Amino acid sequence: MAATLVFVYGTLLRGERNHHLLHDATALGTARTEAAYELVDVGGYPAMVPGGGVAIAGELYTVDEPTLVALDHLEDHPHCYRRTPIRLADGRWAEAYLLDRPRADGMPRLPSGNWRAATAAPQDTRPGPR
Repeated sequence: MAATLVFVYGTLLRGERNHHLLHDATALGTARTEAAYELVDVGGYPAMVPGGGVAIAGELYTVDEPTLVALDHLEDHPHCYRRTPIRLADGRWAEAYLLDRPRADGMPRLPSGNWRAATAAPQDTRPGPR
């Protein structure tokens, strides 16, 4: 059975609510895409959209066929997100789940390209005791 290299960037990241779907996957560490996308906030989860100028931060996994089927189901591929080959910053290719640009119209952009950084609780930077 062939393994598939998958780039994840949102709720499938380690510690996020859908990471359990990757329990049989092999984690390969952090990765970034080429600067060719946008990241949008769909409302509780992100979407990577082709055609921007942002490098998206995420993690890379090798997954087996049953795991890929589970991911396709979660992402409603090909009806909502589309599993698409993308090029990573280091030149490797991986599959990622992308949202078509028309579906992303009007959604808030996350210019950092990093879902975790964008959703982290803001730090209180006021001087003095709290």
